[in-house]
Amino acid sequence: MAPAVSDDALAEFADVVLRIGREVDPHGPHAPDIVPLTGTEALVMRWVHRNPGASPSAVADATALQRSNCSVALRSLVAKGMVERRTDPDDARTVQLHPTSRANGSIERLHAHWAGRLRAALAGDEEGLAAAATLLARIDDGLRRRD
Repeated sequence: MAPAVSDDALAEFADVVLRIGREVDPHGPHAPDIVPLTGTEALVMRWVHRNPGASPSAVADATALQRSNCSVALRSLVAKGMVERRTDPDDARTVQLHPTSRANGSIERLHAHWAGRLRAALAGDEEGLAAAATLLARIDDGLRRRD
């Protein structure tokens, strides 16, 4: 039995996702006023922002980064004023990571940038956006489970 979706269709889908990613890239020609981050820093920052209070080990595991690479990114994010290390109130030997107000402001501007770019591209025709977001989240989850 042939697959329901051809390899060519899947490859084209991936290419479209990459093209969209380049268009909403915060370092591109329409860059918002945000703190510049490397790809690894952005990956770590995204996780800390969505999971405040996570430990450095949990961040490394969740992002599939080697602990040394995660540590380098965290040190840089702390130096940029984006992440704050706090002692776990239940275990003084453990560190918790939290986004700072600077990080929250930068992320807010980034999200506004993304929303504006996508809203303009859709020109008011946002039908199907929720279904597309659900599909992309399923793909993201499926890719992470396989890695």
